[in-house]
Amino acid sequence: MRLNQLYATYKDQVQFYIVYIREAHPARGWQVPNNLIEDILYDEPSTDDERTEVATACQIGLDLHMPMLVDGIDNDIDEKYVGLPMRLFLVDGEGKIAYAGEKGPWGWDDVAFEAVLKEMIG
Repeated sequence: MRLNQLYATYKDQVQFYIVYIREAHPARGWQVPNNLIEDILYDEPSTDDERTEVATACQIGLDLHMPMLVDGIDNDIDEKYVGLPMRLFLVDGEGKIAYAGEKGPWGWDDVAFEAVLKEMIG
């Protein structure tokens, strides 16, 4: 997975986090065919603990190596950053957004993300 490659390459220079937000494909919502085929079906969590359980399953199932943070059940981070369904952000040393990718999966551009990352770290 490309995220793991970026993490392995730059983890000594940059702090990486995945932020797990609300479930993009809850069992009683819109599904992608692979989730149905692979029986990856989770109800929409209603508590922080339930969301953490689903996030953990996601991290393990997708073999994501970087640390994962979990948005609260109030969806504060998702609402502020409009992260659904997935998005790349790069925050500089002053806490300002240096890169805000388009909404994924079609707007996912890890090449552009890496270019800005390289520019930031010199």
